[in-house]
Amino acid sequence: MQIVTAVTTPISAEHARDALLAAMPGIDRESAALLLSLIWVETGHGALMNWNPGNITAGLSWEGLAWRPPWFSTPGPLHDRMLAGTAPSAFRAYTSAPDGFRDFVGVLQRQFKSVLEAASSGNPALFVQALHDSGYSRDYTLAHVPTFAALREQFAPLVVHLPESVAGAGGALEGLALAAAIFFGARALLKRKRNHHRRHA
Repeated sequence: MQIVTAVTTPISAEHARDALLAAMPGIDRESAALLLSLIWVETGHGALMNWNPGNITAGLSWEGLAWRPPWFSTPGPLHDRMLAGTAPSAFRAYTSAPDGFRDFVGVLQRQFKSVLEAASSGNPALFVQALHDSGYSRDYTLAHVPTFAALREQFAPLVVHLPESVAGAGGALEGLALAAAIFFGARALLKRKRNHHRRHA
């Protein structure tokens, strides 16, 4: 890979939408709203670095441009995680928004199909679960669902002209059931741990 200087390349919501539509013709409104939400979470509301909309990492096999994160040479928790292989040492860099969005979509289509399937449901709970389970980022948890729900509503007016997803209606109910199952499962596990602690206190 060729290391370049990290440069902020800010983008507006409208510009991000147009770049996503150009990179993914035929995308439905549910998928567009949630993918734009992902970009907004990953980039701090459009503050892209080197036109990388999804913070896609650059591995050893990446032959393109890349930039180093601050923790690459600065001691600290993230630097330690990087040395342990649990934090990235480089992120892909592009020379334009179209290039960055094309690669972002390509990575999703090749490596994270479950994320795209969840996006088409239009349900934030399913989407966050897919981001975590697919390995896109293990940092995403149920706590992120409200953020994605709010961003989805923010982007909805920008993508209302797109066709509706076939999976959209059914996915909402399925996603609520999934969120409830995760929530109540976590509560049950916590209760069992408390009871175990009391029995052995």
